[in-house]
Amino acid sequence: MSVKDKVLEVAEKLIENKGYANVSARSIAKQVDISVGTLYHHFPRGKPDILQAIGQKYSDVLGMTEFLKDPNANPTKWLQEQLKLSQNKRAFLTAVELEGHAHADEFAALFGLRIRKDRMAHQMMEKLAGKKLDKKKSFNMILVLKTLIRRHVVFGNIFGSNNDFIELLLKIARSLAED
Repeated sequence: MSVKDKVLEVAEKLIENKGYANVSARSIAKQVDISVGTLYHHFPRGKPDILQAIGQKYSDVLGMTEFLKDPNANPTKWLQEQLKLSQNKRAFLTAVELEGHAHADEFAALFGLRIRKDRMAHQMMEKLAGKKLDKKKSFNMILVLKTLIRRHVVFGNIFGSNNDFIELLLKIARSLAED
């Protein structure tokens, strides 16, 4: 396993066990048995870069490629799988929320840039909406849906059952696609 992968694995476990605010770059480096300088070599901004890398790892796991290849894929099933993964990573999502609030402008710029470049995310929104979308509409849909998913997960099913929530997400996606 590479040093970078070890850092990500250890950081995720520390964040889940201790909470984001109680984990430092130094404590991560100590657990991985590397110098703090080595950690910053791989993650120049420290914890924000580590969070972004962990988030990228999970977005790769969400099965977007397979979903997009299957013309008969069910958006409800895909959303259920994404919600389940998000609920399993509640501590990580809470950490992302905290970091996002602490560095709102920086995180918004990073998040927005990544989504704007992500053709696959655009295709996902088109599939959820059931029609072609322009990039701005797709970007707005992603922001709304991700925000709602995080709130539902972090605050413990505030939108009701997962099935009710998935129905709500699909209605919102289709409504945003119409505007």
